[in-house]
Amino acid sequence: MGKMVLSGGEKLVLCIGVVALIVGAVGWGMQLTGGLIAGSGMTNVFVWGLMIAVFAFMVGFGAGAQFVCSIIYLRGRDDLKPFAHVAAAVGLACVAAAGVAILADLGAIRNILAMIVGLNLRSPLAWDMVAMTLFLVLSVVQLVAIARGSARTRLWVLLAGAAALLLQVVEGLLFSTQSAHAWWATPIMPVDFVAVAFMSGSALLLVIAAARKEGPGTLAWLARFCAIAIGVHLVLAVADLAMVAIEGGPVAGGVLAALAANAPLYATELALPLIAMALLLTLGKGGKPTFCVLAGLLAIAGVFAHRLMLLFPAYNAPSLYLTLSGTDSVTGSFPISTGRYVDWGSAFASTTDYAPAFAEWLAALLPVGVAAVAAVVILAAIRVIRDRTSARSPRG
Repeated sequence: MGKMVLSGGEKLVLCIGVVALIVGAVGWGMQLTGGLIAGSGMTNVFVWGLMIAVFAFMVGFGAGAQFVCSIIYLRGRDDLKPFAHVAAAVGLACVAAAGVAILADLGAIRNILAMIVGLNLRSPLAWDMVAMTLFLVLSVVQLVAIARGSARTRLWVLLAGAAALLLQVVEGLLFSTQSAHAWWATPIMPVDFVAVAFMSGSALLLVIAAARKEGPGTLAWLARFCAIAIGVHLVLAVADLAMVAIEGGPVAGGVLAALAANAPLYATELALPLIAMALLLTLGKGGKPTFCVLAGLLAIAGVFAHRLMLLFPAYNAPSLYLTLSGTDSVTGSFPISTGRYVDWGSAFASTTDYAPAFAEWLAALLPVGVAAVAAVVILAAIRVIRDRTSARSPRG
């Protein structure tokens, strides 16, 4: 009793996670040999690349999975509580993996000391670090309470859910407060981050629940949950696009031009979740595993496109514009340094293109592997704590 025993499915996930972790570490090492900029497709203008997209991707899964767990307890769904600890474990694992993505993006791990010693609470990045730390702490306490069957479990679950909500609002504010990037500077961003978290967390849990052969009731509930979240996200996305189109002016024109340049990716962000929602509301509403898995994977792919769309339009739209002195007339965009001091044509630009390098794609597997390994270990640890608690109880 008390030994960490894994099921066949967990062993498979663990093996896949370890391979992804090792391959990701190799890719990150390849980047570090020449520096993160030199080992990627980024420039000193395009300073946030694929790893930041993966960070936002993973943290959304984490917060969304926690939302599912908290709502199960908030609504008193005793029939779903056996699955709640899975949602909580996935939430903790994914946010921890998002933290690994941030550390990898720092380059030198020692830079984390500067984040602590030189904490600047006026910076959205500092808010993000504080919110993530708070979530991780409350998530661990929550899982221990669930495993031990504590009388205060409901309280800790709700506090972890509140921390997840705070984390997503802060993530949205991190982008929306950057007024130099018109694609980010919108009040809809924090709200949409919450909606995308609901969508991505429930989509991932749909796939996991089907793989674990959960009952049709659990799958049907998750399907409705995910479909509603997708609907909210799509409404917000269309509203945001309409706001940019109505605004007019050179800044909005630059954003629309950047969107047009990334039209296939933007269409993917909208179309795949829309198809997933249609599947969930029709073929998946009865909790049919095959359709739930298909819809979940489509939604997850759409979320990844959404995270990439955070980057491309923001950096491919001019952020500074020249105006004639004493007038409101705009004469054109203002060139900025790209850090490539070879000749005039490559030294300055109004926008910058970006395509992840091979090493970046490999490095992106590092946080994914961490999430898979952590989820398996956390679930196994919960079972150990439960067994030990049961053995110590009078009934045991």
